[in-house]
Amino acid sequence: MFGYVLPCQAELKVCQWQAYRAYYCGLCKQLKRSHGLASRFLLNYDLVFLALVADGLAAEEPPVRAERCIANPVQKRPVCGASGGLALAADALVLTAYYKMADDAHDERGAKRLAARALQAAFARARRKAAARFPAMDEVLAAQTQAQSALEERGCADADEAADPTARMTAALFCEAARTDAQRRVLERLGLFMGKILYYLDAAEDYDDDARSGAYNVFIRMGLDKPAAVERAQLLCRLCAGEAARCYNLLDIPGVTHKPILDNILFLGLPQSIRSAGQKRAPFKPARA
Repeated sequence: MFGYVLPCQAELKVCQWQAYRAYYCGLCKQLKRSHGLASRFLLNYDLVFLALVADGLAAEEPPVRAERCIANPVQKRPVCGASGGLALAADALVLTAYYKMADDAHDERGAKRLAARALQAAFARARRKAAARFPAMDEVLAAQTQAQSALEERGCADADEAADPTARMTAALFCEAARTDAQRRVLERLGLFMGKILYYLDAAEDYDDDARSGAYNVFIRMGLDKPAAVERAQLLCRLCAGEAARCYNLLDIPGVTHKPILDNILFLGLPQSIRSAGQKRAPFKPARA
């Protein structure tokens, strides 16, 4: 996944930051429980947002314990226990990573193609387990991965069309967090706009690499230079962010744990990522609370 859906840490209270970090570490532990140790290398911040949405809508507050882990073998960190949202996020992470590997195996050449195929084979069992629990999600991701390859092969030069497969994949993930049909309709639309934002930011960041390698990039196909591509990506992202905010505001998320963090991510963290469009990002390293 992309790693753009992050909180603005400076604007979170210490207790809220600890709760967010506990969810991130909890997702890492849930990956191990659901899919084994190797799956923890797939860990991504984007899916923490999905876990928080799902548990928030379910009014589920997973227990938090101080635990050690591979990354922090000496000092204990707060870690969320099992929850429905974390289980969903772990399976969603495995499925999205698997189909990203499938896409890479199709698009790349030489050693990179071989590496993608090897990774895809290594995670095939994990993908089957996740697909058994969420068959509708798996079906959408498989179909949209093929759709993405098809539009890239024909050189699609329309940004909205190019982002559509990613948007539909993300919508499928968010639909699984719904508790009612009304929530499902709202979450599907929220996921669509979040997916488009992720696609545009990723295309803007990869512009230079894609220009050098000749890989598909919708902004290059549109004939835009790098500054114009970044400007277009930011404009499209801001339009999508406004629609995503409208959808989010229709959701009734109770409790004091989830909503302040989600508000921060959507209204402060995501705009921060949009302002940084086109820039190569350093790994997100949260400061200690």
